[in-house]
Amino acid sequence: MEESQLHRCSDVSVIVVVRNGARFLAQALDSIFRQTCPPAQVIVVDGQSDDGTDCIARSWPDVLYVEQEMLGLARARNLGLQHAHGEFIAFLDHDDLWMPDKLCIQIGFMRGHPEIAYTTTCFEWFVDLEHKTTIDPQDHRLSTPQTAPTPSALVARRTAFAQNGLFDQELTIACDSEWFARARRRGIANKTIPHILLRKRLHDANLSAHAARYRSEWLRVLHALPKGEAMQP
Repeated sequence: MEESQLHRCSDVSVIVVVRNGARFLAQALDSIFRQTCPPAQVIVVDGQSDDGTDCIARSWPDVLYVEQEMLGLARARNLGLQHAHGEFIAFLDHDDLWMPDKLCIQIGFMRGHPEIAYTTTCFEWFVDLEHKTTIDPQDHRLSTPQTAPTPSALVARRTAFAQNGLFDQELTIACDSEWFARARRRGIANKTIPHILLRKRLHDANLSAHAARYRSEWLRVLHALPKGEAMQP
């Protein structure tokens, strides 16, 4: 790998949020460290796991392990941001995987477009057949590239969080969607990179599977908007 490639991502911090994710965490970390442009800092925020997640995270010498005292997805992401020192911030959920050139492509684009505060990418779903799941491998989502904003697809400048604020700790599931919707509402410049650079795993423990709770929280976000204003998740 050329030295210039390595330098391009030397100011990137990656935040991995996990709770009882021992079965998937090593694969996620491997996809980070196998990037063609590896990041300078990798932070694992562990929400009091009791399944050996801490041992897996600590076994990687280049990982900063942070134990989360107060639980909550938004709190975990915000705690990771407190420890991040990079100019660029990326997130990877512990059960997702990056394509090897994800950081190189996104960071390269953002360096060439300094007006862009954050980028996301296309992604694809997959089912890990080694783990128990009730999801049909023929689910149409598995063959359709997705473009919905999700933290695992996000690379943001540190200044994007100064502009848009942190993740809303009053929300348990919809905090990610609310952050992106808030950014769009404020007109923060962004770009979707038209490449599939993320693989999202479908399994029975997906937090997003709690659809009823998500809808309830999203309705709360919509009701808080000024009258006549609408946002899409």
